[in-house]
Amino acid sequence: MLLTRRPWPQTLLLTILALLIAAATIMLACGPAAPPIPEDGDDLPAMQVVPADGPSPLPPAQQEGGDSAGESGGDAPPPKPTLTYPNIDDSGLHIDVVEFEEAQDAASGPSGQSDAAVEDTVVLVRILLSSNKAEVAAWLRSKGITPLYAEDADYGNLAAEVPLSLLGALSQRDGVREVRRPYPTKPGS
Repeated sequence: MLLTRRPWPQTLLLTILALLIAAATIMLACGPAAPPIPEDGDDLPAMQVVPADGPSPLPPAQQEGGDSAGESGGDAPPPKPTLTYPNIDDSGLHIDVVEFEEAQDAASGPSGQSDAAVEDTVVLVRILLSSNKAEVAAWLRSKGITPLYAEDADYGNLAAEVPLSLLGALSQRDGVREVRRPYPTKPGS
C-alpha cells in the first residue's frame, strides 16, 4: 500500500515534467513551415544577412539581394590557391620545395650571406616531358645530377635524384610537364 501512494509534491513535479516534455515534443514536431519550393522560372527570395553589430560584410550589390558583376552564384567552388611551381604535381613535394626555399630565405642574413645552414635534401623524382628531353638531361648533368632514363619513348620521361634547391628551377624548364615522386613499387618486384 505504501508503494502506490506518493506524496503530493512528487506527484505535482512529475505531472509538470510530463506536461513540459509533451509541450516541447509538440513544438518540435510542429516547427516552422518549410519555405515554398520555387516552380520553373521562379526565383527564391533573396536572403539578407544583417549583422547585429557593425556594417554588413557583403558588397553593396549583394546587400540588396542582387549579385555583384562577374559573380556566378553561391555554388561556385572557392578559387584554388596559386602554386609557386604549378608543374610540381605532387602537393607534398611542392610543400617541401616551398618550405625549403622559405627556410633558405630566412637563414640568409641582410648581407645575403647564410647565417645558418639549411639541409638540402635529395629527392628521387619522376620528370614527365612534353619535349626537350636532351636539353633537360643536359641541364641536369650540368648541375651534377645523372638522369635515369625511363623506358617510355613516347613521352620522354626521366627520373633523377634532385636536391630540393633545384626542383623549382627544374619544374620551370622548357618541355617539363610535371615533376612528381615516382610511383611506389611492390616489395620484391
